[in-house]
Amino acid sequence: MAEIKTEGFEFFGVEEREFRMMVIERIETMMVHSKLSKNTLAQKANLGRSSFYEKMDREGRSHFTLLDIFRIAKALDISILQIFPMTELERQHGGQLPLSASTLNFLDQMLAAPKEDIEFLSNFYKELQKRERSGN
Repeated sequence: MAEIKTEGFEFFGVEEREFRMMVIERIETMMVHSKLSKNTLAQKANLGRSSFYEKMDREGRSHFTLLDIFRIAKALDISILQIFPMTELERQHGGQLPLSASTLNFLDQMLAAPKEDIEFLSNFYKELQKRERSGN
């Protein structure tokens, strides 16, 4: 398959081991952001502690199942896609932490609103930015 530069979650040319390490790195980043230990996340995600530790071992051979990823995402209140490794573009821009699933749901609702409502919200936001700049 051709190496195509994409903006999504495609990882052509990436070895499975490297991909697995990136997933672990992503989960660890979110654990720090959420101030959770491995033990606490395993409990919140209803995963066996020893199994979770084994899957988080960078040198290990265990892999997360799709159900594991679903449970982890739910425990962290994020979209399941946000567990997958950051794209190269995200890495270049400092790997900003993901939004919560509830915030993403709100954004989806806003984007599904009528055009007039979106334009109103856009204009409102621009006015807020102007006031913040003039107030500083």
